[in-house]
Amino acid sequence: MPSFNRMAKDLRQAEADRELMLAGISHDLCTPLARMRLEIEMSGVSEDARQAIDEDLGQIDHSIGQLMEYARPAGTLPQLATDISSVLAELYERERSHTASLGGELEASIDPGLRARITALDLKRIVSNLIENARRYGRSSDGLAHLAISVHSEGNILAIEVADRGPGIAPEEVDRLLRPFSRGEAARTGVSGAGLGLAIVERLLKHVGGSLRMLPRQGGGLIARIELPKAKFRNYQLDSENQ
Repeated sequence: MPSFNRMAKDLRQAEADRELMLAGISHDLCTPLARMRLEIEMSGVSEDARQAIDEDLGQIDHSIGQLMEYARPAGTLPQLATDISSVLAELYERERSHTASLGGELEASIDPGLRARITALDLKRIVSNLIENARRYGRSSDGLAHLAISVHSEGNILAIEVADRGPGIAPEEVDRLLRPFSRGEAARTGVSGAGLGLAIVERLLKHVGGSLRMLPRQGGGLIARIELPKAKFRNYQLDSENQ
């Protein structure tokens, strides 16, 4: 028993050290990026050059964010089930507004009262990554993102689907894209990133016994489908602690 306690203590210390290291890396990388943006705004470069540099900095910032997100551990499995319908309805409003600001559209069909044992924070991390992935790589022929979210119950599972009208993914590409630092053909031309969005989603889902599938969408496009075990008891309360 003493050796087990020591091992548990060492694991907690290693986790604390990693969190501290991540905070330091984030500060050391993001602070210079913010300073560079300010210097560009105050410089005399042309508007085209300023925009190109700002886009490059934005891509670097996005990659750093994905690396930090991938390294961050999943939350402790909650004792109480989370009302995922309420959490995702709130997330939808935020993501819909952001998608509209980029010229796209995001629709949603969310059944009420669905519950699963996952923290609200991890659920938001998972679905936000899928929406961002669809916004970046699932654009239609008009260059805009036309997305839809569906949240419903199917027997003993809860299904969360994020659908787009983009070029889709070849079936043989799916397994590779779930590995860290992998990106599809559409992502290699123009839109950049660390290639960690789907890897983050799959890692968080494994922690709660969930799964991710990438399916073709009827009429063209891709469906990213999350399956979560349904909470077994109806008297669970909303896990509001991690929202």
